[in-house]
Amino acid sequence: MRDDTSPQIGSYDVDAEALTGEGEPLVGLLARLGVSESEGGDVVPNGWRVLGPPPAARVPLLIGAPVSSDHRSWSVGQVYGARDGAPARVSFYPHALPVRPSVAERRGGLVLRWPAVTRELADVDRLSIDIVNEGSTRWLPTGDTFNTFASIVPAVGGVSDLYFGWTGDGGTVPLDPGDYARVTARIESGRWRDLKPGPHDIVAYTPDLRLTSEPLRVDLTAEVIEAHRPRTNPLGAPPHPGMTTAERLRMLRALRSAREAIAEVVDAVADAPDDRAAVSRIAALLECDTDSARAVYSAQLRRFRIGGANGLDGEIADLERALSEE
Repeated sequence: MRDDTSPQIGSYDVDAEALTGEGEPLVGLLARLGVSESEGGDVVPNGWRVLGPPPAARVPLLIGAPVSSDHRSWSVGQVYGARDGAPARVSFYPHALPVRPSVAERRGGLVLRWPAVTRELADVDRLSIDIVNEGSTRWLPTGDTFNTFASIVPAVGGVSDLYFGWTGDGGTVPLDPGDYARVTARIESGRWRDLKPGPHDIVAYTPDLRLTSEPLRVDLTAEVIEAHRPRTNPLGAPPHPGMTTAERLRMLRALRSAREAIAEVVDAVADAPDDRAAVSRIAALLECDTDSARAVYSAQLRRFRIGGANGLDGEIADLERALSEE
């Protein structure tokens, strides 16, 4: 479980204790981590240490060294562990990053609240959620967004991953006590595929500030579910040129993984020194082959759009069915 009280560098939670102390020479730390490849520019030679995240996390290991005497500005790098027999490697950010307050501090008194109109209408096509300042002081933006996602699950026994949706405008605004910002949430079309009629709960989540709403209860009819199910290409549609069914399936699974970890993918490629490094980072992050990583890197943003006519989940299901019938 992520610790809301940990300070952050970039979007990573870091160990507060790791921010203190002298650290060690970079060459020693890289040798200890088994790193044999390095990407990036000129960095300080001393004061390096592992900042996080926990070893079990699926994101790269963050290492850093202070570049200011007050330890508020850091040179950082991401260590990508060995996969498929490849050596571990490190990629350094081109500029120093500041230490940020914890998510709990930046969140302040903000909460997510379903407005009365949304609760009364319970219209899955017009979901609004309010980000309300219930604190006693003015809330000011500090680089976070109001991007809010929605998930829909059966009211009994459902499990939510909190990433089945999107909002159009992630901008933030200052909020005085009692003020609110209203955003619109939509549910991913692929999530409708396996739903059955009956009561369901919709939960909203704002990742940057880790805000989670109370469940919104809705009753879904068979007609509503059918109207929202994704429409996919028929099985007889022409295959992707030069690509086998299994290869395309691997590519689509990588695209789906990228959609579910889009923030981490963007972080991984934002400062890559070249295309080769960007593809390599994606392959390491998503644990996919190079061709699939290249497809993710080359994909248009609309490929990750929620609710597209040819949803990834639907395409994947069709290809899995086709392979099982071969």
